Amino acid sequence: MSTTPGQWYRDPEKWLQLLTLVGGLTAFGIGLNEYRQEQRWKRLEYFTQLMQSVEAEPEVRGALTMLEYRQPRVCVADPGADAPRCFVATDSLLTAALDGAMHQRALTPDEHQVVYSLDRLLAALDRLEYLQTQGFVEEELRHPTAAYWIALIGDRRGRAKPASVHAKLCDYVRYFEYDGALRLIARYTAPRDRIPQCTLSARP
Repeated sequence: MSTTPGQWYRDPEKWLQLLTLVGGLTAFGIGLNEYRQEQRWKRLEYFTQLMQSVEAEPEVRGALTMLEYRQPRVCVADPGADAPRCFVATDSLLTAALDGAMHQRALTPDEHQVVYSLDRLLAALDRLEYLQTQGFVEEELRHPTAAYWIALIGDRRGRAKPASVHAKLCDYVRYFEYDGALRLIARYTAPRDRIPQCTLSARP
């Protein structure tokens, strides 16, 4: 025999079942939200540790110094000497090093260090973009440090380096197909602020 709505409302057992169901759904929702928050904090912790480990690399620190300052003095470890080897990373040195690498000419020790340091930074950006594509990080890439690195490469509002250095660097990024870095620049730099050479070329 079917139960009418009035009978259902007056049945304590039905109310108990309903309250149990509602309570279970509420607990599930709270648990799911807590799980998501926990996973977000774990991703953020992992991302922060990753950024710290990358930034701790001497070559990456050297690349950031070259891009952050005008004519900075950069020191690198010299296995054959007791003291590090230092040089001034002038704008002309950066431009010559990048141009030389693209034209496959022999590089001076200072030029080689410039190229190697920038390669390490660009490889780190490629790796971050890969993690984003795979879903391991998302909003974490809006972290101030990551955003700053992206801006150093592709944002023309930077004042530390002249436009010629920015253009040559972006030419280098495209030439050696650091596509992950270019995709990050495209996602996080407004078109009006983006250096034109830092645009990912369309694949045939």
